[in-house]
Amino acid sequence: VAAAEPLPERRSLLAAALPFTQALLAQVGRTLARAQAALAWPEGTPAVSPPPPPPPPCAPLSDADLRSYLGPGGRLLRPQELRLHVFHGGVEPGLRKVVWRYLLNVFPAGLTGQERLSHLRLKAAEYSSLKVSLAARAAPAELSQVAAAVRKDVVRTDRAHPYFGGPEEGHPHLAALQALLTTFALGHPRLSYCQGMSDVAAPLLAVLDDEAQAYLCFC
Repeated sequence: VAAAEPLPERRSLLAAALPFTQALLAQVGRTLARAQAALAWPEGTPAVSPPPPPPPPCAPLSDADLRSYLGPGGRLLRPQELRLHVFHGGVEPGLRKVVWRYLLNVFPAGLTGQERLSHLRLKAAEYSSLKVSLAARAAPAELSQVAAAVRKDVVRTDRAHPYFGGPEEGHPHLAALQALLTTFALGHPRLSYCQGMSDVAAPLLAVLDDEAQAYLCFC
């Protein structure tokens, strides 16, 4: 093909296309030159230092660490620093029951240790009343529909975990999870129950081991 002589009409087409092709190649060359100039550091200009690396993971929050964030009377003085510590290092398993209530805003700001205990007792009583009143006010069809939707997920909770292991019938922890989620759905009719909510509530209940406190954290 390279040795073949172009036909006259092809020769005229190639001649007509040549200026356009040359202009296009020239434009591409200028664009590449600008890109190289933009990416190259000018002589004498110091290079910008790279951004600092993220802070390394720290040790999980310990009891001594938690006490360092508390002031007189057990008031939480530096909540943001506490959250950053947990974000970077997590929490020792034995402290999750305490720290998760801070992280999930169960307590109003500025409470002492005694005031937090009183707050939990008050909220537990409110939850018990709410659970009874919502179940009594709900129409039988609505209550049955919500309970059935919740039950489908509750029975699929990780049964290999010791907290939820054992037979389903009469299981107190599965019953608490069922009541917690049903109460939430009846109390929030626009949201009701969505599949997967049990995956959020089950760890809260297993760690806190208290239905009312798990409900507060879930909300």
